[in-house]
Amino acid sequence: MHLEEVNIEGFKSFSENTNMGFQPGIGVIIGNNGVGKSNILDAIVWAMGEDNIGRLRCYKRDELFFGGSKTYLPAERVRVELLFKEGSAKDSPVFKLSRNMSRNGRSRFRIEDKPCSRADFRRKLDSLKLGHSLKTIIRQEEINDIIQLTPHKRFSAIRNLLELKSEADLVKQIQDHVTPLFYRYMNYLMPLAEVRLNVMLEKGRRGIEIEITLSGNRVRRAHQLSGGEKAITSLALKLAVFHLLDSQFYLLDEVEPSLDYTNHKSMQAFLKDVAADKQLIMITHLRSTIDLANTVHGVRTRFDGSSFMKFYFLMDERLLRLYKCC
Repeated sequence: MHLEEVNIEGFKSFSENTNMGFQPGIGVIIGNNGVGKSNILDAIVWAMGEDNIGRLRCYKRDELFFGGSKTYLPAERVRVELLFKEGSAKDSPVFKLSRNMSRNGRSRFRIEDKPCSRADFRRKLDSLKLGHSLKTIIRQEEINDIIQLTPHKRFSAIRNLLELKSEADLVKQIQDHVTPLFYRYMNYLMPLAEVRLNVMLEKGRRGIEIEITLSGNRVRRAHQLSGGEKAITSLALKLAVFHLLDSQFYLLDEVEPSLDYTNHKSMQAFLKDVAADKQLIMITHLRSTIDLANTVHGVRTRFDGSSFMKFYFLMDERLLRLYKCC
């Protein structure tokens, strides 16, 4: 199952109906700062049922609507349509889910263009193994949050994310599944480091500690790492935990840290591994990430500030020269 198509109308900076097509693997969204790239990810999670205004990067509900410009009137309706495809064959089943909302009314959900309740919509997401997809988004301002936590709070945060009632269940999941995958990811990102993920018990409280031994036998805990080291460690841990949620795709908003050219190549190997069984939809500025993409979308703004798709293409021919115009 993968997200094949997104249609956005009236949402945030998108004044006109805007269409995006994706393929299994890695889809990247590129463009200058401030053109509305992150609004696309907001639209996807809103269409899947997100109602927390803060998580949609708003202060109030009205900010979800295009606010108007010299060229376009304010939007009176927001509509986002998602098409999911099961398999890559031309005749594979396609499922259409959508959400719309008017300024004066409540939001409405649809399955295959038929109105449905929120509960039915949620059940449909669960049946398509998309029920946890609202959790598998990482924004650029959140990438280090799990690393900055104390070991005890880190344990609680992961437990809450996975909705596990028992501490013993979480300990087993970490030992059996998260730790091996975390080590595999870190072997790409820090191949010369020795990494340890420990479930600790201190004063009756569980915690998760991360220790990394760098060259020269320098042992550092998570909070002692440099900015770039924290970013890649946090990214590896989050995606290892996400794997337990069985989501079909991850949304990543400029998650690559500022690394040198050699480490960009390490990031490429890491992303290829993750994308082997997950669809990645990524906002990026890095040429090394764009080089991996199966699809590329270029976003720009009109003179009035509204967003539009300047180009979309499959990367079969590696048309990276188009990156120069965005």
